[in-house]
Amino acid sequence: MSIDFEVLNGIVPSLEEIARRKEHVKRIIIEHPKYKMLAECIKEHHELSINSVQPDGLFLYGETGVGKSTLLKGYAAKYPKYVEEGITKVPILYFKVPVGATPKSVASALLFSLGDPNYDKGTGTTQTARILHFIEKCEVQMVIIDEFQHLIDRDTKGVLNRASDWVKSFSEDVRIPVILCGMPESEKIFRHNEQLDRRFCIKEELLSFEYFSKEDQIEFRTFLNVLDKQLPFANKSNLADPFLSEKLYYATNGVPSYIKTILENATVHAVKNGQDNIDELNLFQAFNKIKISKRKGLINPFCKDDFDLYEAIEEEKRKSI
Repeated sequence: MSIDFEVLNGIVPSLEEIARRKEHVKRIIIEHPKYKMLAECIKEHHELSINSVQPDGLFLYGETGVGKSTLLKGYAAKYPKYVEEGITKVPILYFKVPVGATPKSVASALLFSLGDPNYDKGTGTTQTARILHFIEKCEVQMVIIDEFQHLIDRDTKGVLNRASDWVKSFSEDVRIPVILCGMPESEKIFRHNEQLDRRFCIKEELLSFEYFSKEDQIEFRTFLNVLDKQLPFANKSNLADPFLSEKLYYATNGVPSYIKTILENATVHAVKNGQDNIDELNLFQAFNKIKISKRKGLINPFCKDDFDLYEAIEEEKRKSI
């Protein structure tokens, strides 16, 4: 039960309260075992590389929605910027690569993040030199480059050459640990450049949940149970019920961001009805608002008494052919 949220008992609250409860769901982060394992890996990568003569590189990858950026931004937030003797210190430099980026635009953005007023001036070589200067001056301990795939969106040999050469030189010259994070397809840059592959030989994948073994089911239902306890309601919604958890798995493929999206919208439906928990009708209504383009044969599993997970998966496969 969430102690910060009053019992509604059929009374519809204000729009401000509805928005507050929806935003509460957005901010929920569940540190499930896979998440915790990678968080510990990042911590070790950071702390064991301090004062190292040659810090290791780390490549973190996974599909959209599994929580990569949440994990990395959460780690960076533990080491906020601070000012000491008039100089801004940046213990962890977190940076997200924009769509269509080039090594030069990435260098400019890194300089901007470090407070360089001339961040967009100079050649790529001089910009990189200034990055190294500011990293030392700001006492940066680790660099995190997120959405790395945008640096190699155009799959050409020239793009791969420029991107891989820049990342290799930067990660070697910076002399602090570097984490690259991106979609699984961004791994092609390592196949293209053997030296870069050796530099980032530690590669970790963050996966979505599965539901096909007893262990998978226990892990997913444990996740749902912890999530349920943090929802903005006076009563539990029983998300971890075996039958309901099957429906939630099918609807989302076990991807945490899709689960959160359904629950955000279901929360709005429930609160607008003055309910003190989410019920299956709320989930049905919420799911109807979601369209997952890659899953053309997807059906709404909620409020179906005869739902069968394995039959639904097979039927979706047939419709997608």
